[in-house]
Amino acid sequence: MSIDRQDRALREFKQILRDLVHLLRTSTNTQLAYLCWVNRSRGQFVWETNSTGLPNVMFKDRVAFENHYLNPYQDLDEPVQLVVGEDVPKAKLMHYFDFVQAKNILIIPFINKEETVALTVLECENSIDVEAIQDRIMAYNNAMVNVLDTYLEVVDLHEHQQEWEGYEESVQKIDHHSHRVEILTIMLEEIQKHLPSGGAVLLAPGMNSWNVVLRSRKARELQKLGLQLEEKSVAYEALEKGEPIFTMHFNNNPRRITSAEKTTDGATFAIPLMVHDRRQGVIVCSDSDPLTFKESTKHKLANLVRIAALNIQASVKKGGVSDELLTQHFGAFMPELWEATLNCELAKIKNGTAVNKTWLGLVAPEDVSSLRTKFRLEDLKKIQTDFVTALNPSRYGLSGYIGYNSDYVYSFIIQSEEEDAVADWMEKVKSKLDLGLKLSIGGNLKVRFKAGYTLLDEHSVNAYHVKEKAKKALSKVMNEQETELVEA
Repeated sequence: MSIDRQDRALREFKQILRDLVHLLRTSTNTQLAYLCWVNRSRGQFVWETNSTGLPNVMFKDRVAFENHYLNPYQDLDEPVQLVVGEDVPKAKLMHYFDFVQAKNILIIPFINKEETVALTVLECENSIDVEAIQDRIMAYNNAMVNVLDTYLEVVDLHEHQQEWEGYEESVQKIDHHSHRVEILTIMLEEIQKHLPSGGAVLLAPGMNSWNVVLRSRKARELQKLGLQLEEKSVAYEALEKGEPIFTMHFNNNPRRITSAEKTTDGATFAIPLMVHDRRQGVIVCSDSDPLTFKESTKHKLANLVRIAALNIQASVKKGGVSDELLTQHFGAFMPELWEATLNCELAKIKNGTAVNKTWLGLVAPEDVSSLRTKFRLEDLKKIQTDFVTALNPSRYGLSGYIGYNSDYVYSFIIQSEEEDAVADWMEKVKSKLDLGLKLSIGGNLKVRFKAGYTLLDEHSVNAYHVKEKAKKALSKVMNEQETELVEA
């Protein structure tokens, strides 16, 4: 329904109400009839319409409950008659000016879903014989019920149509000409619109594990970046079956992604990202209210993921997905991905919705030149893969992941509530490598890593600005013999 048609429906609804009130007055031979809504949320009577031939009547648009004589009757469930001067003082009939003409008042409640939602009032100089006009009151109330139900149905249909129009706009935003990371970022933001009390995150393979690598800007902080996928979780089941899985959670079971999650409530809808029939990711949609996931909503969410996958597939040759879709080299996530992640987290910080601290850093082995002289090119590629796996923060119980920056220089993103999370990670990596790194090509390699990093804050302009600060910190630490970690 267009906006014009919606406005027309509202105008016609109001016109019918005016006609009904006028017909009730004339059929009952009363001098004044008016209809007001009982707005409980605002504590007001809101005037809809009136019918009269009297010259000295004027109504306000709305009046607070406590300031009107109808206040004691806001929960009325059957008609009641009042005598002016006895049951209600003349001074309280504020709609009259100069003089009060009415001597008798009949209040007729309109009840919808067991609640009094409106009051219709008849006023007259003569007494009102309720029994004689009972059939007209019943006909009026029945007509009101039918008119209101019809109008609400029209509005509901309009809202449903708007809902699908919004979904069509979401589909149009996913463009195959965009980079795959941009497609996935847009997809997550469009999915988020359907999760008012939850969030959407993307898990992808890399670093020899599956981790949360991208979140929608309004996703809840319970699912940190780098959170590692475990078996016996909803996300794992979706990947294993290759189809969307929906479940509600009771007593923190089942887990969405991992047992490391603090709480698991509401419901989860996990949707695998299939590109050329290969599982390249899983989108975990969660909301604290299970009723969010109507069948139509689940259909939309699954379709958005499918459309994103098809758009990515259109730009990626089948042979080009033998490796993971979002890793650049050596199992490290591509720069486009971790830069998109940074921009998303910066948006959270600037909107005041970030709960955890987020750091970006660059890490590299101390002596690259000696590595290049000792090993062949093919072996060096495998060694860099070993480096990325060894540096994976989730291996040490920290939230974060490793990205590719350039050969032998890797980015890292770490999230934590703790101030010294990066130092803790470096200390654990150092301890792990005390006896050397066990290489996939055989043997052990003594290696020492150095890192420069910076904290994302409200002064960070964008991903490029943050990366430049981390570069300066890495350059500084590489020039200092004893230092292993420098913060910009």
